[in-house]
Amino acid sequence: MPSDLVGAVVQALEQQRRPASGSAIPPVVQIVGPTRGNLHGGRRLPEIGDPGRDSLIKARYASTVLRVAQTVDDQQTAARLVSGLSRDFPCPTERPEIAELHFRAINSFSELTTALYNEAASKREHLWKSAMDSAATWLNAVTPS
Repeated sequence: MPSDLVGAVVQALEQQRRPASGSAIPPVVQIVGPTRGNLHGGRRLPEIGDPGRDSLIKARYASTVLRVAQTVDDQQTAARLVSGLSRDFPCPTERPEIAELHFRAINSFSELTTALYNEAASKREHLWKSAMDSAATWLNAVTPS
């Protein structure tokens, strides 16, 4: 069973590394319940009671990290900050429309990370805007009215 989980995670990471093609959204990685107990040295993690709250916290966190990363003078540090956001997948029980917005944000974070490591400043500006817009759309969708 753990090898299935490792395979699913590796597959998701490989999909993330491929160049983004249009609006292609990687599938949600399903993590089976019994595996959660094997994380963190055998301690059982509490189940996520409300996936909407989980997504709200993640969207707020992503928006905050993006704002901080934009102020960093060192592009490598900014890339590491943004890169961390692209590894935080939606809760498996998240509503599909929210999971799609989350994955769109992850794709934009991944593209920005690549550009921060490799691209010229002119291309990065567009990707910063895209990442900020994706995070804002995601956050607006999960913020309670």
